[in-house]
Amino acid sequence: MKRYHLLLFAFLGLLAFSSCEDELDIEPTNGVDFDEAITDVQSLNRAALGAYSALQNSDYYGLRYLLYQGVYADNLQHRGTFTTDVEVSTRRIRASNLQIADTWESIYVAINRANIVIRAAQQLELDEAVRNQYIAEMRFLRALAHFDLLKVFGGVPVMTEAVTTIPEIQSQGRSSEAEVYNAIISDLQFAEENLGEPISNAPFRAGGLTATALLARVYLQQGNNALAAQKAGEVLSSGQFELMPSFGDVFVREGNNELLLELNFTTFDPNELGTASDPTTSGQRFYLRQDFFDLFAESAELGDERFAETTSFENNRNRLIKYSDVAENADNVPILRLAEMYLIRAEALARLGAPGAAADPQVLADINAIRTRAGLPAISGLTNAQALDEILLQRRFEFVGEGLRFMDLKRYNLTCEALGFCEEDQEAFRNLWPIPLQQIEVNPNLTQNPGY
Repeated sequence: MKRYHLLLFAFLGLLAFSSCEDELDIEPTNGVDFDEAITDVQSLNRAALGAYSALQNSDYYGLRYLLYQGVYADNLQHRGTFTTDVEVSTRRIRASNLQIADTWESIYVAINRANIVIRAAQQLELDEAVRNQYIAEMRFLRALAHFDLLKVFGGVPVMTEAVTTIPEIQSQGRSSEAEVYNAIISDLQFAEENLGEPISNAPFRAGGLTATALLARVYLQQGNNALAAQKAGEVLSSGQFELMPSFGDVFVREGNNELLLELNFTTFDPNELGTASDPTTSGQRFYLRQDFFDLFAESAELGDERFAETTSFENNRNRLIKYSDVAENADNVPILRLAEMYLIRAEALARLGAPGAAADPQVLADINAIRTRAGLPAISGLTNAQALDEILLQRRFEFVGEGLRFMDLKRYNLTCEALGFCEEDQEAFRNLWPIPLQQIEVNPNLTQNPGY
């Protein structure tokens, strides 16, 4: 049987969910028929946790999708022999790349799990507020996953209904980027209005302000700067979150007050991030690129404490140590944190002003909130254009290894300068990844991105 048929059957197998021992261990353990399993609010809650578990897959936030955002850009690089990783690191991804196919599949599994929970919540006899809470939470996860696809593939199939058969998987065509954005924003607006406080275990589950924060990120990437600034401001003014006094505390103190959403990994539900940058063990590894390491070291000489908390030079490798739990691979992964809201508001406001005009005091205050926490001196007297340069630099230092760099370079129109994706060299098509060949072979309604 060809591999793409196996992929489809594997996908259908992942439609099943299971019970979980507790709220923090969200790894499914027993495959059961999903429709039979969700019979009450307790089983609905377990199924919702199973949707979060899909995000933790090693092809998604458990390793490769997360790090690939820096590997395909200019922060990280791959060291090893896997052709799939080499293609990403050298920015020469082929449509037949099996890792990209696995990542595509993993993200759609997350979307489908969310859709199955939504369908069940609509069918069960529940209090209306409870029903809407679960639907809103799953629509948040669905929006996050669709946005993750949009960032790298462009327009993709938008799945808003649960899929249970192979023909359903094989038949859906691509939506335009504008249509995908509309679907994402619609889901997040519903989530923002109906989530309220997280059902339990904040920040390991989404609440209303988590949706507001993701809306800020989405609006900024879309170019809707006024709404991006507004939504980031709503999170910042809520008083529910605060920057940790030390940057290092963000990654040491799990579930801290800076985090709006964090994926919780445990010894029994590990990721592969700790070992992925450990040069003392064998296998495929991901390290900081030398140019970035040197730039970061220069910032450290000015007082930037993030350098020592982010990287170390070991065995002639520039190791990423944000995720350093090699023994158990149980480092949590931040998805949304307050620091990003400061820099989103600053960037959006700077973009709303004239490039040569003096930056608004709020822009400078937001930048300095991040700089001073990092140990850098406050800055002043910037134009909006200078502020945008500073924001991009601070985002690079602040969020390395957190999956934002490629998105940032695209938003700043710097992929030609930084990555060589230039029109004159006929390389601009690499701003998008190829749609996996395995999917196109079985779905006549899927079209390939130009250039692949």
